This record gives sequence, C-alpha cells and structure tokens, in this order.
Amino acid sequence: MTNTSLQPIKVGAKPLYRSRSDRIIFGVCSGFARKLGISSNVSRLIFLFLTFITGGTFSITYLIAFLLIPQEPINS
Repeated sequence: MTNTSLQPIKVGAKPLYRSRSDRIIFGVCSGFARKLGISSNVSRLIFLFLTFITGGTFSITYLIAFLLIPQEPINS
C-alpha cells in the first residue's frame, strides 16, 4: 500500500523583494507582506503605527529597506 498523503518538502524560504505591482511608494511594505504571508494593507498599517509610535524615526527604516531590498524580478 502506498501513502498518498505525503506532501513535498519546500526547500528554502521565499526571497524578500520590493513589489513592482502592489506598491504605493517603493514597494517595501508589499514586499514584507508577501514574505510574511499577510495583506499588504495590514503591512502598511503596521508600518504607519510603528512610525507614529517612534515619532517618525521608523520612516528612516523604510528608506534603508528601500536601499537594501532588491526589486522583484520582471519575470515573477
């Protein structure tokens, strides 16, 4: 008897890219949302909340992320 309930193992994690299609400014929040498997709007609200809590200094993190995270490849 064969067991057909086995699932293939996924090797590696999804890469983090800035989104080309679901972006408002630079696609950073959308990229994090895809990586975490959440809605991009939820990611944006979390970012906005953290920006207000830190008095706006969290926006520097956004700019650093923009510089460090590569843009999504065109064929994706």
